[in-house]
Parts: sequence; C-alpha cells; structure tokens
Amino acid sequence: MRLLILFSISILLFQGCSDKSSNDPDVVLFLVETWPTEWTENGIKDLQSYPTLRKLTENGVIFTQAFTASPETDLAKKTLISGMHTGNLLSNNFDDKNLDNFKNALLKKDYQLFDYSTVSGWPDNNKDKPSIHIFRLDLNLLQLEKEMADALAATTENDLIVLTALSGPGAAYSENSLRIPLIFYTGDNKVKKGISQQAIYTADLFPTIADFLKIPYDVNTPDGKSFYKNIKNPATPPDDRILYWRSPDKNGPEILRYNQWKMRRENPEAEWQLFDMITDPEETDNVSAYHPGKFEKFQEWIKKIE
Repeated sequence: MRLLILFSISILLFQGCSDKSSNDPDVVLFLVETWPTEWTENGIKDLQSYPTLRKLTENGVIFTQAFTASPETDLAKKTLISGMHTGNLLSNNFDDKNLDNFKNALLKKDYQLFDYSTVSGWPDNNKDKPSIHIFRLDLNLLQLEKEMADALAATTENDLIVLTALSGPGAAYSENSLRIPLIFYTGDNKVKKGISQQAIYTADLFPTIADFLKIPYDVNTPDGKSFYKNIKNPATPPDDRILYWRSPDKNGPEILRYNQWKMRRENPEAEWQLFDMITDPEETDNVSAYHPGKFEKFQEWIKKIE
C-alpha cells in the first residue's frame, strides 16, 4: 500500500494547551489516490448519481480546471504538504526545510493533523483542539459515497470539506492523469456554491485552506497560491496561471499549461509542440508555427525555473 509520505507526522508535534473554539473549524480532506473515472466538466454528472457526492456538487465550489501537481504520487504528496511547485521540487534550488511550511503554520493556531486510510471508527481523536483530518483513499465512486456519508455525519456545518485526488486514471502525464476533481464545501455559507474556471493544482490546497482557517504563513515560501477568494465567490474572474510538470525521470516528458494552451515534449531530445486544448482536446494538431510568440515565451519561462 502506498503511504502518504510526510503526513505521518507525530501528534506530539502538535501539542498545545488551548481548547477548540467554536470559531475554529475542522478541515476534512478526502484525497483519492487515483480518481476512478475521467474528470471533465461532464464528470460532475457522475457524482450526482450518489446522494452525498451530489450534495457537495450542488452546494459547494467545483473547480473544473483543477490539476494534480504531478502524476508521480510521491511528488504529488510532497507538493500537498509543502505548497511547493513540482518544478521547484525537482530543481537544484529546492530547500527541503520548506516541506515544514504548512506544519509550522498549523502550530501557530494549535491545529492538529491526523491521517487515515478509512473512515471506520472516526472521529476518535482529541476534539478539544481544531484539527485537519486527511483521508487517503483508494476507492471507486460507490465506496467513496459510503465513506463520505459516514464522515459528513460526524462533521458540523462549520467544518470545511475538500474532495480531490492525487492523480487521474490516464497514462502518466496525459491530460486524463493530470486533470482531477476539486470541490470545497461547508454546511454554512462560508463557501458559496458554484463553478470556478480558475486553474488550480495540488500546491494551492494548503495556502487556500490556511486562508480559510485564518492561519498565518510565510507567503514568500510556498509556490502554491491561495484561491480562497474563489471559494468565497466562484464567479471571481480567473487569474492567468502557468502550470508546469516535469517527470523525475530525466528522459521523461515536460508539460506547460497556460489557459487553453498546452506545450509538451516527450523527452529532452524531442521538439516542443503546442496545442490549443479548446479546439484540439485530443492534442493532434501542433500549432507552434502559428503562434511563434507564445511558443517562445513559454520556453523562456521554463528556462527560468530550471
């Protein structure tokens, strides 16, 4: 069984003496290791066949342009806990101490962090302190529905529920493996219902959650970006966003996404190709010759982070 590296943090690190305030919500993060179906905007319909999952889609914020930081599970896990970009994780400039960024932020408000592989028996932990509960699950949708129904029955309307995945079901670094679901939900009105077109990925989760919880953190440390404004108002216009993936295999693929543009090459010796994902979602028509300005700009950006 794949372990959720870096989440197995000793509870002793989160000792404190304060009591849980009613103003300090818990966070329940459902992290599906591999999402069982292809996730597109039509994927919402798959969830609406199940009562609990439908409740999230009808009353939460759905990000239709959400991506994993890496289909390489170990890198995605590091990105989740650190808020660091996969490109930085793979570069010579990455500093391992930044992996403690979110953990140290939690300590400032006495939050505990718990990690589970099943909902059975939950919650059994200390409820005197605010907590973040992370369920790492490898389930189909029917199993996920049951687990989430049990978990939501143990939460309050003040708590934040997040549903996402580490990877999609496609081949590594394909569009189907990079695109994943992401839904934020509360039983009260702190999260508005709606659909956001904002590009967002794994590294953005904890800065967004930290802002929701009003937990201070070093904004200059994480490469992930908070999109708390989008869960307060899904109609917020999307920010332009460059996302970048690189395989840990030095001979593996590289991918860049910017709005509808996707640039990729299969290995360092291959030529870069550019695709318009709106008109060509199957990535069959290389349009780099028709957009030389964008093509050169994207390559310049990649050189800056290497």
